[in-house]
Amino acid sequence: MAWTYSGNPADSTLDAIRFIIGDTDTNDQLLNDAEIEYFIVQHSTVNRTASEAARAVSAKFARLMSRSIGGLQADFAAKYRQYAELADDLITKEETEPVSPFASGWKRDAKEARMEDTNREPLAIRKGSMDNNRAYPADEYYPVTGYRTS
Repeated sequence: MAWTYSGNPADSTLDAIRFIIGDTDTNDQLLNDAEIEYFIVQHSTVNRTASEAARAVSAKFARLMSRSIGGLQADFAAKYRQYAELADDLITKEETEPVSPFASGWKRDAKEARMEDTNREPLAIRKGSMDNNRAYPADEYYPVTGYRTS
């Protein structure tokens, strides 16, 4: 199986994933190129892809048991926990990073195009969404008393 890393995560998504999960050592390869490419095809963002790759690495360490020979110790349970935590951190980053406020001042045609886009999330609230035209038509409502005078 092929394993490549250029040393520059800006070169490719595969290198970025390797950099994020720490799979950059040729002598300690965690995932091969085909496995990372599979995650890249399945997920659209680098953080989501890296999270799934970290989960796959943690699953590999979950199968192994910790060993101790003389003064040397290999604690695979700790590696499992570290990669599972990394996967959770990356998912949290994925879910919170793209959030940004909506800026006003857009061109009218751009706003209309956004409003007509059937694939967008609907706005939670907009001007006039709280109006109750069933009770009082807009031209007969008196804000001082809240009631019609006639």
